[in-house]
Amino acid sequence: MMKLLFKRYLTPSLLLASLLFISIDSMAKIGAQASKIKVKCHVELMGGTDIIHFGIIKANGIAKYTHWLVGKKVATGISKKKQQIHKVKECVKSQDDFTSAVSKQLDENTAR
Repeated sequence: MMKLLFKRYLTPSLLLASLLFISIDSMAKIGAQASKIKVKCHVELMGGTDIIHFGIIKANGIAKYTHWLVGKKVATGISKKKQQIHKVKECVKSQDDFTSAVSKQLDENTAR
């Protein structure tokens, strides 16, 4: 009697509950990925060289990212070794244009 009750009612319920949980978890992960954006930043490295640095960050974190980048070492096309960022001059979404003329020119000259 107990086996019949388990097979008929509990097994489908457990299966449905686990599928629902997996579906909700997957949707949450998709939503988290959608809240990230690509950015480009005009930065000055130690030594005075200016480059465009590219990153992927949370959509609401662009202001924090500019402060976070200072002092970080990043890979560049200039050297095999990572170079330390001295100053962040400007950060924008990757599809947007920079406001300063120098940043715009550097962006145009940067290979993608």
